[in-house]
Amino acid sequence: MSAASTYGEPLPTLPAGQLDAVAPDARWLIDQLWAESGVGLIGGTPKSCKSWLGLEMATAVATGTPCLGRFDIRTPGPALVYLAEDALPNVRDRLAALCAHRQVDLQTLPVHVITAPTLRLDLESDFRRLTATVAKLRPRLLLLDPLVRLHRANENDANHIAAILGRLRALQREFDVAVVLVHHARKQGSTHQP
Repeated sequence: MSAASTYGEPLPTLPAGQLDAVAPDARWLIDQLWAESGVGLIGGTPKSCKSWLGLEMATAVATGTPCLGRFDIRTPGPALVYLAEDALPNVRDRLAALCAHRQVDLQTLPVHVITAPTLRLDLESDFRRLTATVAKLRPRLLLLDPLVRLHRANENDANHIAAILGRLRALQREFDVAVVLVHHARKQGSTHQP
């Protein structure tokens, strides 16, 4: 009896030496700041400019201009953003300011803003719509801000968050897109900052 008939179809494999090599300069989407097709977090306390940094990264990737005026963009391309806590006119104003600083016309900026009132990464229907949007636009960078507004799962349960992050990792692999999640650090009382 074969292994396939006993256990099911085996997973695809390759000997390690046959895996594609990555050139050292192709490992970064934003040189020394964000990995090519990386999935990660911008974390910090409330009002510490996390959303601004995420939009700065998206604008830099979309325009091919250095992020924060310092970090080169290796493979520029469109960006897709969803800011759950900001009104769309505020998102536009922030992007306009970032464009003005770069002397880029907002009307030609290849940053696409998701305008849906809600997006829940733990809901199958919402995640399918996000996947369809990524498939259509093929962004180099996807910014989702903030994580706490993008699901109804228990953030203190690692299994719930792991499932959401697993979906995002699968999206990243399928579409070769960098995923940036903005995440609020837990507040320590009403006024105490860590």
